[in-house]
Amino acid sequence: MTNNTAPPRVEVWLRGNVRPAVGLACLAVGVFAAGLALMLACGPPAWTMWLAAAVAITVAAIAALLVWSASRPRLERRGTVLRLRLAPYAAHDVPLDAVECVFLGSQPIGREDADVHRLRVGTLVVRFAERATECRERPTFGPWGNWHDGHAVVDGRWCEPLSLEVARGVSARLLEAKRQMADMAS
Repeated sequence: MTNNTAPPRVEVWLRGNVRPAVGLACLAVGVFAAGLALMLACGPPAWTMWLAAAVAITVAAIAALLVWSASRPRLERRGTVLRLRLAPYAAHDVPLDAVECVFLGSQPIGREDADVHRLRVGTLVVRFAERATECRERPTFGPWGNWHDGHAVVDGRWCEPLSLEVARGVSARLLEAKRQMADMAS
């Protein structure tokens, strides 16, 4: 007997943003290149050249991983599950029926003791149902967002540019997915 069920279709709701990762990767490669140039100018022993080559390969690999992980979607639907990616190497799957709504928000940028109300970044907030106690908190990578108190907050600097249209689009996709689930259940 064969299983004819296809894997759930993946629908990207919010894309990642590689620009900050590319900037950090370029900075790391630039610092390494400057150090390598200085070492070559001073005429180091041969073993340091091998060490420099190993470090160069490591820096390039880390930069590539950073860019790859930053390019992955922040929100994607997989059948009846919403996958949230708020860390470079981890994603959390949440049942769509546990998601109440999605809306545009903002949060302050800067230190706690500074006048942060002048500088803000756009966010996309995913609110979970009170009954979904397993969705109260999850570990995240701080620059990409946070997940506390039944809300996942996606930082706008690490995803596609946020706007009212983007938030409405994600919200409309959520409503459509919930309608599809209700139609399938009846």
